[in-house]
Amino acid sequence: MTPRVSVIIPARNALDTLPRALASALALPIGPFEVIVADDGSSDGTAAWLEDLAGRDNRLLWLRRDADHGVSAARNAAIALARAPVLGLLDADDIWRPEFIARRLEWHEAHPDTVLSFSDYDTLLPDGSLRQRHCASWPRFSRFVGGRSGMLPLGAAAFSLLVGENPVCTSSVLASRAAVLAAGGFDPGLRQAEDWDLWIRLSRRGAVATSTAVELLHAARPDSLSHDVAGRVGGIREVVRRHRAEAWRHAPGAALAAACLLEQAEAELAQCSGRPGRALLHSVAAAAWHPSAETARGTVRAALTAAGFAVRPGHAVAAHSPE
Repeated sequence: MTPRVSVIIPARNALDTLPRALASALALPIGPFEVIVADDGSSDGTAAWLEDLAGRDNRLLWLRRDADHGVSAARNAAIALARAPVLGLLDADDIWRPEFIARRLEWHEAHPDTVLSFSDYDTLLPDGSLRQRHCASWPRFSRFVGGRSGMLPLGAAAFSLLVGENPVCTSSVLASRAAVLAAGGFDPGLRQAEDWDLWIRLSRRGAVATSTAVELLHAARPDSLSHDVAGRVGGIREVVRRHRAEAWRHAPGAALAAACLLEQAEAELAQCSGRPGRALLHSVAAAAWHPSAETARGTVRAALTAAGFAVRPGHAVAAHSPE
């Protein structure tokens, strides 16, 4: 019987968190479904653990990759094996709220033109506290939601909303397998911001919707890729470059927002690299591209830091799914 959803989980040396992520996927109150784990060259016993579990649960498939080819290649390899029309993306350190995911799957089945949906989420910080309702922290997306609740189609605004900022947490995504394959999947050439790039491409291929329900517990890890500031900023640069021309043609407001996002990220990188003067220049550029209270505060912080004052760090820019 064809599964209703194929859950895709890339894993590398994640044996400390993978069992709880996998348990949340296997708890989906639907049937039938499959879970495909791509072990990307783990050396912590992940392969042996998966082999044992797969022998006891035929809903689980797994593939072993002998080296670290990156999360995009791992996801693509698993997607190539998927049989369901809908993909559910889940990282090895995150936890689904299965009943909400099942409800959103029903939306996809009732609206087959939907190529992408995502939801709100909470982040579990290393100290055990929760940081809540992330989607509301993205200004343009928050204005679109406008206090509404439930499943909200993005409609004609999808490309504009997703190219200007990225409110999408990868582990909250359900997507059309056919659309993902037609779009070329995740780009292995991007080590970071590869998810943002795919969401933008999918928004040009069909309908996009969001759920305001908190359907995911996203775990922030100190060793997460998003803490590689230089790599993250490099990913942002490339994604903005790829989609800049189309954004200026079809969504100039979003193009301004993306330019601002890039300058904020460059400012963060300069600050982390001990170049406060350059950080100030990028902060001023961000405010010029997209004047707002946030960019004004960023400019003031950068100016004070450049002048030698100790300043409490501001909100870090997250150009792809915050981790």
